[in-house]
Amino acid sequence: MVNRKGVFIGAYVPLELKESLRRRAAAEHRTLSQEITRILTEAVHGRALAPGSIDRRNVNSGPRRRDSDPLPRRRSYDVPYVPPDASTGDD
Repeated sequence: MVNRKGVFIGAYVPLELKESLRRRAAAEHRTLSQEITRILTEAVHGRALAPGSIDRRNVNSGPRRRDSDPLPRRRSYDVPYVPPDASTGDD
């Protein structure tokens, strides 16, 4: 038997759920235990970055651009913004 670091969590789940988790784990080349651990980790700590990605933001960094830019966000070369209440003059 393999020595495992962790705690066994027993839970009753419907057979259909277990089978769908097993299929999902197999599609990702993981064991059922690894898939459940991944799901629980994401539920507790939030989604992880994609493999190979590096989070370059630190704790003290400011808000992202989208949080600070007023609407509408447009590039200078993009189509000009037309407010929804402006008439087009096609009448």
